Amino acid sequence: MTRLLGAEIRKLWTIWSTYVLFGIVVVIDLAFGFGLALAPGGRHGGSAGVVPHGSSQWFINVFSVLDVSRILALVLGAIIITGEYRHKTVTPTFLAEPRRGRVVTAKLGISFGSGVVLGALTMVTGLVLGFVLVAMKVHSCLTPLGVSQGMSQALCGVRHGVYYVATTHNMWHDWSRIAPGVVLGTGLFAIYGLGLGALLKNQIVAIVVGLVFTLVVEAIVGAIWPTIGEYLPGQAATALEDAARTNFGGTTQLLPWWGGACMLLIYGIALAFLGTFTTLRSDVT
Repeated sequence: MTRLLGAEIRKLWTIWSTYVLFGIVVVIDLAFGFGLALAPGGRHGGSAGVVPHGSSQWFINVFSVLDVSRILALVLGAIIITGEYRHKTVTPTFLAEPRRGRVVTAKLGISFGSGVVLGALTMVTGLVLGFVLVAMKVHSCLTPLGVSQGMSQALCGVRHGVYYVATTHNMWHDWSRIAPGVVLGTGLFAIYGLGLGALLKNQIVAIVVGLVFTLVVEAIVGAIWPTIGEYLPGQAATALEDAARTNFGGTTQLLPWWGGACMLLIYGIALAFLGTFTTLRSDVT
């Protein structure tokens, strides 16, 4: 098994798609993070319901973009196994290790590890984003008339408002509450992606099915049957990421964090098991 794991690691880090996915995570986190953080929001008499810039809840909203890492982890997990078929390397892989279950087991371990690394990268990017926003001293004032992002502290006091300014304390507090769940959830979502790839075998089909189900089908099911939706992979990952219940996952009904982790693990292993004993048993030549 050690040799198999070593071989899988070498495969993963010698294909360009791995680096592209990791780069996309960084770019999306920074672009959407800054876009959300600096959005006008309640400027010029906006609703009091707008979250004041610089507040603790504002940091949670900014960090909410970091859950994009799980979508890319799904893609990475699917590529790890379907890439063997796409690039015709599956035959020598199974010749080197005829017990295909061991190959899938090794890939499950590598998928989880690479997903954890992807999640760690996205959280480090989020931390850099947070420090930059603190350095920019993003601030706002909440008055009975609404939220203004451009008001000075003195003027805020005159208007009997509450003044907020981005601080390292608030940023670190909110980042540290969601970081462990995002990292673990991304790792487990990579296992889920690998399970889909093992079952469907075709790279494009596995990725499209995974993305459509996660982004479209789950949203529809969750809106119509929320008690069913909370058991689906995407909501299970959100439950794990929002383990501290910071409203990171919005107002959606969620499982406890450990329930989300168990559901993701069950989905990944069950799909991989089915794929191993059905699709992957077929002739690969």
